[in-house]
Amino acid sequence: MGEARNKLVQYTGYFILAFFVAIIVFSFGMPDMTSCGMADRTVVATVNGKNVHALDFLRYRDMKFSQFKNQKMESFILDNLILELLLQEKAYDNGLTASEERIARVIKNSQEFKNPATGKFDPDYFQILLKNFRLSIDEYDKILRRELAISDLMFLIASGTSALQEEIKTRQLIENSQIQITYAFLSDEELKNRHKAEVTATDAEIDNEISTNKVKISDPKTDREKIKNEIEAKKLEKIKRGIEEKLNNIASSGGSFSAALSILNVSPKNSSQFKIGDTVKTDEKEPKEIYAITNSQIFASELLGLKENSASHAINAANGIYVFTPKMKKLGQISQEKEEIEKIKNMIRSESIMSYRRNLMKDISEKGKIVKKLKTD
Repeated sequence: MGEARNKLVQYTGYFILAFFVAIIVFSFGMPDMTSCGMADRTVVATVNGKNVHALDFLRYRDMKFSQFKNQKMESFILDNLILELLLQEKAYDNGLTASEERIARVIKNSQEFKNPATGKFDPDYFQILLKNFRLSIDEYDKILRRELAISDLMFLIASGTSALQEEIKTRQLIENSQIQITYAFLSDEELKNRHKAEVTATDAEIDNEISTNKVKISDPKTDREKIKNEIEAKKLEKIKRGIEEKLNNIASSGGSFSAALSILNVSPKNSSQFKIGDTVKTDEKEPKEIYAITNSQIFASELLGLKENSASHAINAANGIYVFTPKMKKLGQISQEKEEIEKIKNMIRSESIMSYRRNLMKDISEKGKIVKKLKTD
């Protein structure tokens, strides 16, 4: 009985698809393949031995990137089409192919093909879409199968991801955290002004550098200035290293932030409040990002373990020296609310899916045998 029912469903699916095709063919006639550009068989790329024709590319561009019809974007659009073809292959390798029944059902249920007045499938709307994109029935079927295969592959990836309880708890602590730091910054410019006499390169030092390293001088004025700047940069870095060492000694002995301030001799500033993992910003009307702190390994490793008013190790940045201390450090509460837990689960799942997708796309792009022949000059 079950087998008979399955066959009935299958035949019904075939009938529905055939019915739609028949309506379009008899009502409007088959599309003119030559006028649609089918005569142009120029190959714009090959993907694992299969040709991608100019017409395939143009249809894809018109359907998904109609607002970017210029040569500068064509290489980007072709890359996207190639990636979709690789994802389709991956889906097919995993047995993810759409049945005739499903194709018919998708067409029948698509909002784009329904008449707003009746809410039912309308062959007129279907035909209008095909004509707009210069598509034959077979070409639309091919595109739809690719879309469904990729969609199924992404669903398969999503189904295989889950959030562990420990991950959920950790994420709750992070997402609901409130952090603020007090920091001090001594810029290279300020440091150079303070030690101007020490930093400034003399003519004798420049001459010695030229002589010692046998520097060939082609333009005395510009070449000497370049050497002067190099000498002064080395001197400044030496002074910075000395200050860094003093600050690190304070931090290593559990010294106070005030002690570090006395070395830098600058006014402290507060950051704006942020969550763990967020970019550190200044506490101003228009906050500025402090990348030197955010991207520092010292900041990442010391922030949570550092006591309030204790000095961090020095952050020797390209533009100066930073030290910091926690001003406020509140970790989030672990909630048992179902909505909160589900929100965190979805966040972790979404990040896992995105990471898996990126790795998958990188993998298939690197392993795929791709030759691009599209001229974008």
